[in-house]
Amino acid sequence: MILRRLLTICAAVIVTTAFVQGQPQNSEHAQNTQPTFKAHRLGESAQEFFSIAKMEGNEGMLSTEYCRQYFNDPRVKKAIEKAKRRSGEGQPLPAALMNLEGCNRIQAALAGGNVDIELRFAAEFDSGSARFVAGRLASLDFIVNPLFNDVVEDMTAKLEAKPQIGVETIQNSVGAIVKRRNASWTLPNTVVRVTELHSLEGGDIGTTVSVSDPEILKHRANSLN
Repeated sequence: MILRRLLTICAAVIVTTAFVQGQPQNSEHAQNTQPTFKAHRLGESAQEFFSIAKMEGNEGMLSTEYCRQYFNDPRVKKAIEKAKRRSGEGQPLPAALMNLEGCNRIQAALAGGNVDIELRFAAEFDSGSARFVAGRLASLDFIVNPLFNDVVEDMTAKLEAKPQIGVETIQNSVGAIVKRRNASWTLPNTVVRVTELHSLEGGDIGTTVSVSDPEILKHRANSLN
């Protein structure tokens, strides 16, 4: 009798374990399986993004800390008040307010808003912009130094998927006709496109990278309807 009860208990444990292992992954775990780009993941909250985002040219200071100090700077407060008084005069903003819009946009993202933010507020990227929708990272556009072939190879390994390769003919800013290669990957909740970047003389000078989550971007589009 005791042996039978022990066998019954063991069977129940095995069934329960199998049931738990067979359950769908929760959304947090699913998000953590997404590829990272400069340590960031599409779908992460603005709080997560700005917990590591550094301010360009400020010795590794977090952008949120930079903005906190910025808003508390007496010179900035004075410049803001002066700009308010002259708001109808069409005068350019003083140098002290150069980062005002960016810091305001960070606050909007942290508050759950829809906003685009320059990536100089996330110095882990060289340049570009990040789009937040309802306070979540929806897309990134940035430039990297490695050339197109190297970026395609690295991205293929990162995404574990083969790209679609294309060539487009464009006219550059000086009127020259050039051919530009691109590669794209379409995965669940992640679309990636990389494009080679040329100098005016036609030499390769880097690669542009665009990553986005169509479902999050769709949320922004629907909210505007």
